[in-house]
Amino acid sequence: MRLNKGEIEAITESIKDIDRDAKIYLFGSRIDDSMRGGDIDLLIISQKLGYEDNIKIRQRLYEKLGEQKIHIIIAKDTKKAFVNCAYKEGILL
Repeated sequence: MRLNKGEIEAITESIKDIDRDAKIYLFGSRIDDSMRGGDIDLLIISQKLGYEDNIKIRQRLYEKLGEQKIHIIIAKDTKKAFVNCAYKEGILL
């Protein structure tokens, strides 16, 4: 996983401050240690979070991590195919 401890803390704090029960998964190129660069792809499983929370989380992450390409998917469950794929390959933060 190509996130350092500070980045993981920034991500989890930014999300858990809004929904402490949210499950946060890193997926995509950042889970592969052999790759370089890449955006930060996050899947958040939450019964509480919605579109406006996505914007708040993104703003918090930009403040803490600087402007990076960050993709955030918020879902209530893993029933949709893409969400399920991200969930299966993802690493729980």
